[in-house]
Amino acid sequence: VAFGEYDASLVRVEPRSAFPVKDVQVGMQFEGGAEGSDEMILYTVTDVTEDTIVVDGNHPLAGRTLHFSCTVTDVRPASTEEIDHGHVHGPHGHNH
Repeated sequence: VAFGEYDASLVRVEPRSAFPVKDVQVGMQFEGGAEGSDEMILYTVTDVTEDTIVVDGNHPLAGRTLHFSCTVTDVRPASTEEIDHGHVHGPHGHNH
C-alpha cells in the first residue's frame, strides 16, 4: 500500500471551539499534534456539525490499492555513471 494502511486512530472528533477559524468547511486542512506525540500531522476536515468537527490524519489514499497504467516509450542501456550511482540520470546528466 503506497500511502500506508488506514489508521482509524487518526480520525478525531473535536469540539468546534478548538478551532481558531470560525467558518470550518469539509476539505480544509489543519496541522496538529498526534495524541501522545510531538509529531505534527496534517489533518483534513471530513465532517462538520453544529458542535463538532471531524478530522482525519490519514493520507487521502491510505489503505487503497493503486493501479497504474503506462506505456514504455524508450529503452536504453544504463550508463556507467548510472550503474555506479544505482539510479537513472536525466537527459542532462546527474542532478542531486
